[in-house]
Amino acid sequence: MKRLKTLFAALALASASPFASAIEIIVPAYFYPSWMPSLNEWHQLTWAAQQGADVTAIMNPGNGPGAASNSDYVTSVNAFRAAGGKVIGYVYTCYGVNHCTSEVPPTRSTSEVLADAQKYANWYGVDGVFLDEVATQPSALPFYQTVSDSLRAAHPDWRIVGNPGVAPSAGYLPLANTMMSFEGSYASFINGPFLAGLTNAASTGAIVHSVGTVTQMQEVMALARASAAKRVFKRFIPSSP
Repeated sequence: MKRLKTLFAALALASASPFASAIEIIVPAYFYPSWMPSLNEWHQLTWAAQQGADVTAIMNPGNGPGAASNSDYVTSVNAFRAAGGKVIGYVYTCYGVNHCTSEVPPTRSTSEVLADAQKYANWYGVDGVFLDEVATQPSALPFYQTVSDSLRAAHPDWRIVGNPGVAPSAGYLPLANTMMSFEGSYASFINGPFLAGLTNAASTGAIVHSVGTVTQMQEVMALARASAAKRVFKRFIPSSP
């Protein structure tokens, strides 16, 4: 829970009034919503939303929605959304081709991706999806065009966040509301202009890890503002528990 407290402390210090920031924080809520309040980091997310923070949580019960609805997640997700937070569901896409991590099948079909997304809708009433392992090359565009078109037809109010981790081919940008065009450490983010070459900076975001202090978080947020990026995804904060 210290990770989230540190993050929200940085948010509060980033402006004259707590949480009055144009930067959206997308939190990888890859932690179980324990029934014990002192151990439930979802409670910290709910508190931040109640204070006016622009927070979106990525839920990920089991490398996706899991096999069945989970009542602990239902309770925490509903409380967070009632406080003003937004929830999107994690769905991996295997880069639309045939190279994926060893923990998942070597390929995924568009129907499998869409089935996972629908489970989030049915079980948790989410606000959208976080598509991970998004490809960048033009040859995989048909896969993601199908996914995007199908999601928007079934859930026109949903937000689609894609994560290639680098700047993708220009054809990918219209397929998502937000495209994560950077994934790397605090040092890499601070020392390199990650938005170089992008055509729509306002719809891009950054996945920044190894951010260990409030000061470093403030630096990341300041650079995101200066670069016109509106979303910063904070992962593994701080770098030590």
